Amino acid sequence: MLGGGAVLLGLLALTMALTERPGLTAAAYLASTAANGLLLGRWQTLVADSAPEPERPRWFAFQGSSWGVAQPVVPGLAAMFGSLAGAPGAGAFWTAALAFLVVPLTLSYS
Repeated sequence: MLGGGAVLLGLLALTMALTERPGLTAAAYLASTAANGLLLGRWQTLVADSAPEPERPRWFAFQGSSWGVAQPVVPGLAAMFGSLAGAPGAGAFWTAALAFLVVPLTLSYS
Protein backbone atom coordinates (compact mmCIF):
# COMPACT_ATOMS: atom_id res chain seq x y z
CA MET A 1 0.00 0.00 0.00
CA LEU A 2 2.94 2.34 0.68
CA GLY A 3 4.27 2.14 -2.87
CA GLY A 4 0.79 2.12 -4.34
CA GLY A 5 -0.19 5.24 -2.41
CA ALA A 6 2.94 7.09 -3.50
CA VAL A 7 2.45 6.02 -7.13
CA LEU A 8 -1.20 7.12 -7.01
CA LEU A 9 -0.18 10.54 -5.68
CA GLY A 10 2.54 10.75 -8.34
CA LEU A 11 0.14 9.92 -11.16
CA LEU A 12 -2.36 12.48 -9.90
CA ALA A 13 0.40 15.12 -9.74
CA LEU A 14 1.48 14.14 -13.25
CA THR A 15 -2.12 14.54 -14.43
CA MET A 16 -2.20 18.03 -12.93
CA ALA A 17 1.11 18.89 -14.63
CA LEU A 18 0.05 17.67 -18.06
CA THR A 19 -3.55 18.83 -18.30
CA GLU A 20 -4.70 22.21 -19.45
CA ARG A 21 -8.31 21.55 -18.51
CA PRO A 22 -9.26 23.25 -15.22
CA GLY A 23 -11.95 20.67 -14.43
CA LEU A 24 -9.52 17.76 -14.76
CA THR A 25 -6.90 19.61 -12.73
CA ALA A 26 -9.45 20.27 -9.97
CA ALA A 27 -10.60 16.63 -9.99
CA ALA A 28 -7.01 15.35 -9.82
CA TYR A 29 -6.27 17.80 -6.99
CA LEU A 30 -9.32 16.68 -5.00
CA ALA A 31 -8.42 13.01 -5.56
CA SER A 32 -4.84 13.74 -4.46
CA THR A 33 -6.08 15.54 -1.35
CA ALA A 34 -8.38 12.62 -0.50
CA ALA A 35 -5.61 10.03 -1.02
CA ASN A 36 -3.15 12.08 1.01
CA GLY A 37 -5.74 12.50 3.77
CA LEU A 38 -6.24 8.74 3.94
CA LEU A 39 -2.50 8.10 4.06
CA LEU A 40 -1.54 11.01 6.32
CA GLY A 41 -0.32 9.77 9.64
CA ARG A 42 -0.21 6.21 8.40
CA TRP A 43 3.13 6.34 6.56
CA GLN A 44 5.15 5.05 9.52
CA THR A 45 2.76 2.12 9.99
CA LEU A 46 2.80 1.41 6.28
CA VAL A 47 6.60 1.48 6.26
CA ALA A 48 6.71 -0.90 9.21
CA ASP A 49 4.25 -3.27 7.54
CA SER A 50 5.83 -3.07 4.08
CA ALA A 51 9.54 -3.14 4.89
CA PRO A 52 11.21 -6.54 5.00
CA GLU A 53 12.57 -7.16 8.52
CA PRO A 54 16.28 -6.78 7.59
CA GLU A 55 15.55 -3.63 5.57
CA ARG A 56 13.37 -1.85 8.16
CA PRO A 57 16.10 0.45 9.56
CA ARG A 58 17.05 1.61 6.06
CA TRP A 59 13.41 2.24 5.13
CA PHE A 60 12.80 4.29 8.29
CA ALA A 61 16.03 6.23 7.74
CA PHE A 62 14.98 6.97 4.16
CA GLN A 63 11.53 8.14 5.27
CA GLY A 64 12.99 10.37 7.98
CA SER A 65 15.77 11.84 5.86
CA SER A 66 13.54 12.45 2.86
CA TRP A 67 12.08 15.56 4.52
CA GLY A 68 15.56 16.90 5.23
CA VAL A 69 16.48 16.42 1.58
CA ALA A 70 13.18 17.70 0.20
CA GLN A 71 13.09 21.01 2.03
CA PRO A 72 16.15 22.55 0.32
CA VAL A 73 15.75 20.71 -3.02
CA VAL A 74 12.05 21.06 -3.83
CA PRO A 75 11.91 24.86 -4.39
CA GLY A 76 14.79 24.68 -6.89
CA LEU A 77 13.26 21.74 -8.74
CA ALA A 78 9.85 23.41 -8.84
CA ALA A 79 11.42 26.59 -10.25
CA MET A 80 13.41 24.60 -12.84
CA PHE A 81 10.39 22.54 -13.94
CA GLY A 82 8.25 25.69 -13.91
CA SER A 83 10.61 27.47 -16.29
CA LEU A 84 10.65 24.40 -18.57
CA ALA A 85 6.86 24.06 -18.45
CA GLY A 86 6.25 27.81 -18.74
CA ALA A 87 4.19 27.99 -15.54
CA PRO A 88 5.23 27.85 -11.87
CA GLY A 89 2.18 25.76 -10.91
CA ALA A 90 3.04 23.10 -13.46
CA GLY A 91 6.59 23.07 -12.10
CA ALA A 92 5.27 22.22 -8.65
CA PHE A 93 3.15 19.40 -10.08
CA TRP A 94 6.10 18.00 -12.06
CA THR A 95 8.23 18.07 -8.90
CA ALA A 96 5.55 16.28 -6.90
CA ALA A 97 5.11 13.66 -9.63
CA LEU A 98 8.84 13.02 -9.74
CA ALA A 99 9.10 12.71 -5.96
CA PHE A 100 6.13 10.40 -5.52
CA LEU A 101 7.08 8.15 -8.44
CA VAL A 102 10.78 7.85 -7.51
CA VAL A 103 10.31 7.01 -3.80
CA PRO A 104 8.70 3.58 -4.30
CA LEU A 105 11.35 2.65 -6.86
CA THR A 106 14.12 3.77 -4.55
CA LEU A 107 12.77 1.71 -1.67
CA SER A 108 12.09 -1.33 -3.84
CA TYR A 109 15.30 -1.54 -5.84
CA SER A 110 18.11 -0.04 -3.80
